[in-house]
Amino acid sequence: MSAILPAGTPRDGGVRVDPGLPVLAGHYPGFPVFPGVGVLEVADQAIRAKFGADLVLSEIVSGRFLRPVLPGDTMTVEVAEQGEGFAAVVSTERGETARLQVRYRETP
Repeated sequence: MSAILPAGTPRDGGVRVDPGLPVLAGHYPGFPVFPGVGVLEVADQAIRAKFGADLVLSEIVSGRFLRPVLPGDTMTVEVAEQGEGFAAVVSTERGETARLQVRYRETP
């Protein structure tokens, strides 16, 4: 995958899904889809880039996956503080892909 874009770009982060990623061959054969855990990882990286690299993901409060992320898609992430954690909206060129609410703890 490409690197996350720096915080302060028009969106808070972004990454292009390389069609050659090995995970796509098995997820799913004949209809490759970027795994949801990868979407969560991209959101996590965007949150830590904006709010502090010393944060450690401790809880997924909620996760709603709205449409698949396909090879060649570019995911963008908008993040915001929300209550005791953070909210992330992941989108592609086709619209919103996921809405996540997560909590973190600081590293000791």
